[in-house]
Amino acid sequence: MIKELSYVIAIAEKGNVSKAAESLFISQPSLSRYIKDLENRLGVQLFQRINNRLILTHAGEKYVETAKKITEMYMDLEKDLSGINEELSGRLRVGCAVLRMSYNMPSILKSFITKYPNVDLQLYENYTTKGLEYMLLNGEIDLAIINQRGLPRLSYIPFFEEELLIAVPAAQTLAAKGVPKEGCKYPWIDIRLLHNQPYIGLNGEQSIAIKTREIFSQYRVTPATVLKVKSVESAFRLAEAGLGCAIVPETVVRIPSVPVPPKIFSFGDPITKWNLAIAYREGTVFSNTAVEFINLVKNIHPSLREG
Repeated sequence: MIKELSYVIAIAEKGNVSKAAESLFISQPSLSRYIKDLENRLGVQLFQRINNRLILTHAGEKYVETAKKITEMYMDLEKDLSGINEELSGRLRVGCAVLRMSYNMPSILKSFITKYPNVDLQLYENYTTKGLEYMLLNGEIDLAIINQRGLPRLSYIPFFEEELLIAVPAAQTLAAKGVPKEGCKYPWIDIRLLHNQPYIGLNGEQSIAIKTREIFSQYRVTPATVLKVKSVESAFRLAEAGLGCAIVPETVVRIPSVPVPPKIFSFGDPITKWNLAIAYREGTVFSNTAVEFINLVKNIHPSLREG
């Protein structure tokens, strides 16, 4: 009931279903269907469209006026029973790739657990984005921290943009081919120079393996694959050892483990990036616990960029 009221209030305040859906963390089609069903059930029209804005009808004004009173009373009741945010509880199941668990998640998890110690936070690791997507679609987890791929039946909340980079062993001839380029944090290199060069690839269905295959197809590049490994961190460590080049996320290159690390290059025009996002099933109605986790992740992302 309270969620129903909040949906109508959000549309009334935003004047737009798309903006209201974004603020509620649900998809626009789901919200539109919900409001249509509500109007059919009540037998009245709550909104009318005027100059591309949704305006409350007289019935809608009465509904929102009462809805705000009920929502305020309910919030007061929640505060009386449980206290404000500090007493948040419930279960939240979050999936994350093994790489992200190592590099991006510790600061997020520490902040959330510190602030909400009563939440039963359950973590599920998987080596591939595909595996996490499968868990989401089958209801095994509530949220997943993954690279955004636009899979049908899933929705995404991007919170962190990351550059993909080429790591080249310092002793390899290719390491001297980088050039300065405006807008690039690292020297830029033409990815076509990787053709027939020693390369450390990824096996399996990791999102970066899929992305790399797309990149090589786009630029018609066929590297000379030396080895295939399961994790992108392993690929980077082998590049550190001088066995070949590797395409890796910027997150991985921040912590070199050898005295002479690989040379790191930007590539592509524009430079190649992808989004880290919170993924969820379309139509999901979030619990307060999930909303707090999402807001925390969105607010903490600048520290991820700083490493």
